[in-house]
Amino acid sequence: MYVDIHCHPQFKTFIGSESEAERKNCWTNLNFDVGLGILDSQSSLSQLVSGQVKLAVVPLYALENVFAKAKLIQLAAGLSHHAKKRFLQKIEREEFGYFELMQADMNHLLNSANVSADKQFKLLSSGGQFDATNPHLQIMLCAEGGHNFYDNGQRFGQTQKVIDRLLYFKLPQSPRLVYITITHLSHSEFCTHAFGMKMLKSNAFNPKGKGLSNLGKRFIREALSTTNGKRILIDAKHMSLLARQQFYALRAAEFPDAPIMASHMGLTGCSWQRKPVRKYKYDNSESCYEVTYYRQPGVLDTYFNPWSINLYDEDISEILLSNGLIGLSLDQRILGCGTPAKELVSPDEFKEADFKPVAEPRMHQLRMEEYDEVHEVKAWHLRHLCNHILHIVKVGRPLVGDRVWKQIAIGSDFDGLIDPINYTTHAGAFKFLFGGLVEWLPRMAVHAGVELPPADVQQVVRQVIGENAVGFLRRNV
Repeated sequence: MYVDIHCHPQFKTFIGSESEAERKNCWTNLNFDVGLGILDSQSSLSQLVSGQVKLAVVPLYALENVFAKAKLIQLAAGLSHHAKKRFLQKIEREEFGYFELMQADMNHLLNSANVSADKQFKLLSSGGQFDATNPHLQIMLCAEGGHNFYDNGQRFGQTQKVIDRLLYFKLPQSPRLVYITITHLSHSEFCTHAFGMKMLKSNAFNPKGKGLSNLGKRFIREALSTTNGKRILIDAKHMSLLARQQFYALRAAEFPDAPIMASHMGLTGCSWQRKPVRKYKYDNSESCYEVTYYRQPGVLDTYFNPWSINLYDEDISEILLSNGLIGLSLDQRILGCGTPAKELVSPDEFKEADFKPVAEPRMHQLRMEEYDEVHEVKAWHLRHLCNHILHIVKVGRPLVGDRVWKQIAIGSDFDGLIDPINYTTHAGAFKFLFGGLVEWLPRMAVHAGVELPPADVQQVVRQVIGENAVGFLRRNV
């Protein structure tokens, strides 16, 4: 049984047209045949079913206007039809409000719930409704980006109207949201975001501000409260490091029983007190500090991406101690398969003491370019996923014991315009993940110094690929 706690089956078909009648349904596999796998379908409903995924947590997401003007998004929308181009142009011109777009995105997904006898899914309103014997795909909803709740076009208007959008989803009759990622890849009124965009160039993607805003704090309180309806968990993904630290403090003081979600993550492989900084400088054109990192080595021939969009060891500890869940992304860049690009940091959050250059970490002998066989690269990418699993265990075992194995899941971020690891390039390939992890996890555990008895390997893998997420959702949603 596979569970994906963060994937976007409706995103690429939704942006294909302004008209729902013209959009292809979410079971459609799109293939633009332009040599960019990032554009093709990665988690259509058909691919999820083919990959033996039983439960998927699907983000509702309003495309930010800064993305709509990007050539990559236009390619993903398949601009051979003028109607599709006009839709993106209207988003770019801010002719739609974000909340309006989020609702349209949700309706597009739900319109695919019962296409035919063999193309059906069930929308769940609680984790307790999940039925492993149900032959059909089961789906729960979340929301990615606090901008989805803006009330005034593409911008924040009145605080109460933003909160009212959130409270709508807490009503008994409303669709259930498992969690909300309160910021995304561009500026948010809720908090400073962690830089995460290297493909597209715009200052709109550059972090600014300092941690959580008053609106962000109120939004978190309203979401986590159980006195105003159903609790909605907060996802730490995309928050800047300072915003995460402030969130952890707020949760511990006011909502200590609320687990922390981290839905589609990678790891830095280090402490936030000792980042592998090579150098930094202030970039006037970007109005941000530009930080250059060394590659952070992992187990054997693997690496981590030390960008602050990923979890530091202290983040891992906070999440595990909260009885939270860490979903691992299947994005090559997030998992550290490539050389880390330069990161931009908000000048209001930058402290020289936190970015003091350090000696170059120990580097591996083996480099990716030495792999010249397709199967070698696939295995190398899979080892990066194993490296992340084992690092969480190494950090967490002294704190929570063997429970740490039950707090790891998969949040692929498929169809979030990621470049997926070659071992699992789309959800249809999920069905091969069990065998790959059973092969490589124990082999790497020896080198990581993690005790993993052979008799436990298959059960541990079953937990990571599905059982942990189901258990978490049943307990908390």
